[in-house]
Amino acid sequence: MTFGVYVHIPYCVKKCPYCDFNSYGVGKRIPEREYTGAILKELDLYRDSIEGSSLSSIFFGGGTPSLFSPESIGKIIGEILKVTCPLDSIEISLEVNPKTADLEKLRGLCDTGVNRISVGVQSFSERKLKLLGRINTSDDSRKTLDDIIKVGFKNFNLDLMFGVSFETLDEWRADLEEALRFNTTHISAYCLTIEDDTEFGALYSNGKLPLPDEDTLAEMLSFTSYFLEDTGYRQYEISNFAKPGFECRHNLIYWKGGDYLGLGAGAHSHISSIRLSTWGIRWANLKNPDAYMKAVLDGKKPLAFKEYLEKDEAFEDRILMGLRLQEGVSLTNINESFGTKLCLDKLDSLIDSGFLELSGDLIRLSKKGIPVSNELIMRVLDSFVFD
Repeated sequence: MTFGVYVHIPYCVKKCPYCDFNSYGVGKRIPEREYTGAILKELDLYRDSIEGSSLSSIFFGGGTPSLFSPESIGKIIGEILKVTCPLDSIEISLEVNPKTADLEKLRGLCDTGVNRISVGVQSFSERKLKLLGRINTSDDSRKTLDDIIKVGFKNFNLDLMFGVSFETLDEWRADLEEALRFNTTHISAYCLTIEDDTEFGALYSNGKLPLPDEDTLAEMLSFTSYFLEDTGYRQYEISNFAKPGFECRHNLIYWKGGDYLGLGAGAHSHISSIRLSTWGIRWANLKNPDAYMKAVLDGKKPLAFKEYLEKDEAFEDRILMGLRLQEGVSLTNINESFGTKLCLDKLDSLIDSGFLELSGDLIRLSKKGIPVSNELIMRVLDSFVFD
């Protein structure tokens, strides 16, 4: 069975006001050499567990991984590939902020083996970029995308965000149309979500951040689905659209409950029940980069927590993540794995009204159901009983 490796680079030039990821705005004060050394040391702590295992993907996320030099990224990739058995088709992704990756850096990243770039465009609207607190301009994004094509990357993603203050459907449509100009293979279209402990969270709770109403957001999400599918993209996950064959392999590991090792401050890991006599294990690293580096350099695994999943937890994870995928979940697989039964009579009204679809043994969200996905997924969860 294959697995993936996630590498977290927690440093940013500036923290975005909506972001609740484990990231730190440090300007140019980045301990690149020390942090790279810690990543390599942590990898060595897991050597016995992963040596010789089939590796399907590596994903550098953040933070802003493109702040690191190709040399540092190359060292990490080289050691991961040396320890594992990478598939010939391995996907190696790296997130890029358009302000932090010029043509020379992109060429260097390509030379290290990175074969998929994910660009944090967020918007081509200067109004939206300013409101979102981004350091990049729309021209920065256009130049980076042109350079990605010039270098020869055949697989690259654009991150776009909708649902910001005073946004109209026309403004969002303009973002999507501009994205299509670059013939990208993948588009991630996220609705702005307000998270606690963020600058936006504080503004929203004080009534100082007006947002589009639920009907407007549902219209934007529905429009996105039909617009992108009409132009050759498949909505394979609620927020992700890809041309055939360019789905993000690494993220599919998460959505399908696969195995992955997380390296770096705050990174999460998961081993599924397939490899164990338990229902799975998950753990996370210390979030603070300095505490993380100290633990690793002391020869300790930098764990913030580690837990063995109970049956009901593993089951919930499988349903919560699986129903985000367009293909849905296999009832046969779920029932055989967990000894469950779906009480379809509890879902008849949702199926009859077109919010859910049942095809063979697969249950999935319909296009009509995607705008209310959270509620529907919980309804499906509550409709299962354990034998």
